[in-house]
Amino acid sequence: MSLIITLPTPKAVTIGPETVKTITAITVEREIDDSVNKKVAVVTAELGYIILWEGTAYDSIGQWTDTDVENKLRTLYN
Repeated sequence: MSLIITLPTPKAVTIGPETVKTITAITVEREIDDSVNKKVAVVTAELGYIILWEGTAYDSIGQWTDTDVENKLRTLYN
């Protein structure tokens, strides 16, 4: 017998061990400004997809610059 529990919304889960990576630099390959979903993200060579600002933080940052991206990444990974 199997018990199936239906969740009201999809949930992302991590299956398997976490991967630990030591980095000395972050290479931003692409910046994404998604105004519809109020989200700014970057794609990096080392870490993949990273959300920098979303929701009210997206509204607060306004017209962001490359320096803002650099400062945010330093805040997240310093």
